[in-house]
Amino acid sequence: MSTAPIARYRALAPDVLFSSVALALLLGGVLMSASARVYAEAIHGGVPRGLFSSGLHLTVGLFFLILTVVVDYHRLARPGTIWALLAAVSLLLVAALMGPEIKGTHRWIVLAGQRFQPSELAKPALVLALAAALLRTGPEIRTIQGLARPIGIVAWLSALVLVGKDLGTPVLLFGTALALVVAAGACWRHVAVLVGAGAALFRIFVWLEPYRVGRLTKFTSAVFFDPDRLGEIPHQLLQSIIAIGSGGFFGRGFGASTQKAFFLPEPDNDFIFAVICEELGLWGGVAVVTAFLLLAWRGWKASVHAPDDLGRLVALGATVLLVGQALCHMGVVTGLLPTKGLPLPFLSTGGSSVVASCILVGLVLNVSARRRRDDD
Repeated sequence: MSTAPIARYRALAPDVLFSSVALALLLGGVLMSASARVYAEAIHGGVPRGLFSSGLHLTVGLFFLILTVVVDYHRLARPGTIWALLAAVSLLLVAALMGPEIKGTHRWIVLAGQRFQPSELAKPALVLALAAALLRTGPEIRTIQGLARPIGIVAWLSALVLVGKDLGTPVLLFGTALALVVAAGACWRHVAVLVGAGAALFRIFVWLEPYRVGRLTKFTSAVFFDPDRLGEIPHQLLQSIIAIGSGGFFGRGFGASTQKAFFLPEPDNDFIFAVICEELGLWGGVAVVTAFLLLAWRGWKASVHAPDDLGRLVALGATVLLVGQALCHMGVVTGLLPTKGLPLPFLSTGGSSVVASCILVGLVLNVSARRRRDDD
C-alpha cells in the first residue's frame, strides 16, 4: 500500500444517493421500530413511547452523522485522536462488563434509566484505528510483523466484547479487519492463516457456551442435514419464518403484524426484518435489501474515488461493517444463518445501534465529499 503524502483534493457535495438511501432507512426505522414496540409497551402499561424514543435516537444519530461529515477524516485518524478514541471505547466496554447482567450478558451501561451499548461504538472506532494503523504500516503489511499492529487492535476490542458474552460483534469486527487487511495488500498466505485462526477461535468460543452449541446444532441438523427434523427449528427462527410467510407479496399492512404480539421474540430489534416482511410483504423486504445493496455500491465507489489510501480504507471499512451486519441480520431472520441477535442497521430499535450506524454513514460521506483534483 502506498505511503505517499496525502493527495490534493477538492471539496464536493457528499454522495447524494448514499445519503438519501441512508436517510430513508433511518426514517423507515423510526416508523417500523415504533410499530414493532407497540405491543410490548402495551403489555407493560403506560403510554406507548416507541415513536418518541425512536425519533430521539434519530435526532442524536443525525447530530453525530453531521459532525462526522464536517470534521475531515484526516483529523479523525490522527494518532492522538485514535488512541483517545480506543481508550474511551475500552473504558466504556470495561464499565459495561462491571454493570448489571441484562438478558444473560454484560453489554450495556445503564444511565438514568437508559441503556447504552459500548460495543456499537467499537465499530466506527475499529474502522478509523485499522485504517490509520494500516496506513502507517505501509509495505510491511506483507510481513507477519506488519500484521501485528492491526490484528492487535481488532483482537483487543474483540476480547473486551467477548467477555460480555457477545460473539456476533467480534465476528463482524474480524470480518471487517480481514477486508481491510486484504485491501491494504497483505499476503494471501497470511490472510489464509488469519482465516484459519479465526475459524478455530470461533469454534472454541461456541463450545464454551452450551446455548451456542444448542443453537448451532439445531440449526445445522434441522436446516441443512436432516429435513425430517424440521420440527427442531429454534423457536425464534420458526416464528420469524411464520411472520415472513404470512406477509405474502403485499403484507398485512403497516402496524398489522400479529407475530410481534407475544409470538416473535425481540420483534423491534433482532427480528425487525421479519416484522417488515409481515407488514409490508415481499416487496417491502426486497426494498430493504435493495437499499443496502445501493449503500454497498456507493460505498465502494467512495472508496475507489478516495483521494488517498486512508480515505479508501475508511470508506471500505465503514461500508463493509454496515452492509455486512445487515446481511447477517437478514440471514438470521430468514434461516440462512444460525440464530444470533444482531440489530439491522438504521431499522432496529436501539440508540446505540442508530448512532453507530450514523457515524459509519458519516465516514463514507466524509470520504465521498473529498475527491482527487484530477478526478471528474
